[in-house]
Amino acid sequence: MTKTTYVTITASPELSRMRLDELVGRCGLVVEDLSGEDRKNKGGLVLLEEAYMDEFIWFIPEKSVTYE
Repeated sequence: MTKTTYVTITASPELSRMRLDELVGRCGLVVEDLSGEDRKNKGGLVLLEEAYMDEFIWFIPEKSVTYE
């Protein structure tokens, strides 16, 4: 994932396993890239435009984003 890039969250099996399907369609800014080769779960921390469950920053799997 590319830091400081706007993304839209899309459906994926990884997102469903995390029970975060309600985030599909939301947009946000990648604030931290967590997709290094040494990581098992690749993705990034995304700052959402609107809070979800009173939180703005969520770990989103790499396969669950499209770049705007």
